Amino acid sequence: MKYSTNQFLTLLTYIALLFVGSILSMAKVTGSAYFLVITIAAVVATVVMIYLTQKSTPNELEESTTFNNKLQWIIVGTIGALVIQLGLGLIDQHIFHASTDSANTMQLLALVRAYPYYFLYVLICAPIMEEIIFRRVFFSNLIKPTNIYWAAAISALFFAFMHQDTRFLIYVAMGLWFSFIYYKSKNIYVSAGSHLVMNTLVVMISFM
Repeated sequence: MKYSTNQFLTLLTYIALLFVGSILSMAKVTGSAYFLVITIAAVVATVVMIYLTQKSTPNELEESTTFNNKLQWIIVGTIGALVIQLGLGLIDQHIFHASTDSANTMQLLALVRAYPYYFLYVLICAPIMEEIIFRRVFFSNLIKPTNIYWAAAISALFFAFMHQDTRFLIYVAMGLWFSFIYYKSKNIYVSAGSHLVMNTLVVMISFM
């Protein structure tokens, strides 16, 4: 399979998942049934996207690295992401008098409380799919026609826009950070691992 075809199918899988919610709404599916179907669809989409990533030839950023190298960058990525969230959150609170609570995060936490199985989507599927799409598909493929800085900025803006959250700049910063982790680690599963661990820690802290 050509690299371009692989990337197109990966993006198409993600777009198809985005339409599942709209189709369910039009079919008047609500409540537990709605979120169960969304979760199952997300698991299937994640498996398909991982399969396509595994079948893909490496792009210009990717190299084979040791397990220790991957683990180190996952730890760095996770700590950095948490520090960025905390730091920008405090700036928002003390300078702009904004709430430190993310509307997107609070909504997802409420859904996980109501439908516990939804954690599969929030904590596992979402970070993996987002890294594959926004870092591997957008960031890496935008480097050649633009440059690494524009590629990181554009992919981070897309990433922030998709979250539809009032703390837009924090999501832009997170997008830039995970692009940096992907670029330095040479492995998409490292940025995905950092993203996944960060989400898990945020949810665990929120439930305490």
